Amino acid sequence: MMKALLIHTDGYTIDVVGQYDSVEEASRNLYLEYEKMCSQEIYPEWQQQSHCDYEDAILYLNGEDVHVWQVVTA
Repeated sequence: MMKALLIHTDGYTIDVVGQYDSVEEASRNLYLEYEKMCSQEIYPEWQQQSHCDYEDAILYLNGEDVHVWQVVTA
């Protein structure tokens, strides 16, 4: 079974959100992290530029911050 890491950056630091037993588990947590960050009030024009896919996501927080996640296999 392939292990996977979920990595996040806010443009200032890079951190490992978690290590998982599968890419599927890491992807589920990627979605949860993205949704948690989306709970902040984000203007529609920035929300349209943001996206969350199976192995990566990018979230623009009203032109102030950018959060990027990536699932990588280990």
